[in-house]
Amino acid sequence: MLFNVQIDEGNRIVGYLIPDGFSGSGSLRITDGQNDLLILPCQQELPAIAAVGRHATGRCGFTIDETIIPDLAKREALELYDQETNILIYRRRQPSSVTQKRVFRLETHLVPLWRLDDSLERHFQYFHKGIERYGRETATQTFLLHNATSLYLSGRLAFKTYENYIDETFNCIALLRDPYRELAERILALKVIRKFSIELLGARDMMTFGPAIAFAEAVEYDEKGLRRAFATMSKAAIANLANPLTRQLAARTPDEVPTRGAVATALSTLSSFTIVGLRERQELFLTQLADLLGTGVDGLSIPELGRIGELSDQLRRVPEAQVLIEQDLEVYHHVRAAIVNASTDGNQCPSP
Repeated sequence: MLFNVQIDEGNRIVGYLIPDGFSGSGSLRITDGQNDLLILPCQQELPAIAAVGRHATGRCGFTIDETIIPDLAKREALELYDQETNILIYRRRQPSSVTQKRVFRLETHLVPLWRLDDSLERHFQYFHKGIERYGRETATQTFLLHNATSLYLSGRLAFKTYENYIDETFNCIALLRDPYRELAERILALKVIRKFSIELLGARDMMTFGPAIAFAEAVEYDEKGLRRAFATMSKAAIANLANPLTRQLAARTPDEVPTRGAVATALSTLSSFTIVGLRERQELFLTQLADLLGTGVDGLSIPELGRIGELSDQLRRVPEAQVLIEQDLEVYHHVRAAIVNASTDGNQCPSP
């Protein structure tokens, strides 16, 4: 799906919404921030869209004026959503009420830090978390909303796939975690995901992580059981769980196997980020984030699931687990050393 608002002149809003279906037409759900106002089919002809073969008819445009919404110019909290997917297309905010920053948080956790994202939403005009859930085209489109000067995105993406769209206007941030603790959380979450938290991954990732889910469901939480599980781990489960951080930073597809130089590539990628933090030192990360946005740290927090510490300690004694995440351990070691050294020297935003 492609979308954008090209003009907002107060009493007139012009844009387009191109659905995934080649011949269908999308519709906007328009709200005042609290209540739905109307459903608007996007039927205006855009010949250029048809000419490049993106849509059969090109009937994907829309214009909203005061014949459609009375007193349009006075509505400061207008919001436009794709009716089918509920993806935010556009919303109004007073420039003085939001930060004029474009921020992308690379989600490095399987259990997403959405509570952190939600606490930041009010500071931005455009906001979308979990952008990986709607496929590559829609995720790419969110990076191409050039008219949005106040924008916040988060997603568990293969960064290299999108780096050509993440220009110098973006402040990229990431919070890393001890790889053993991240592996422990992934196992704990995947073990119960079919029963309690299917929405945690979404339909696409539920299929992709099928082998890892089967592995986690069979794991017994004692050292002997863990050793047995990792010794008989399927190749598909290994592919799901091996070095997820390094793959995100160095590979161009989620299933690409990191090469020998992947650690150096991952560190080079992180060096371009505005903020790189550690979960174990989240107070420093949140302070840096608040400084970037010009806000306070009140209300910013990153919760932790129970049992992670115990399971991660057990995983440290399983040699196969170390092999599974050896590249992530190396990346984390370098980043942690850089942050500790920079903090000692009094710097605020170290580059690994």
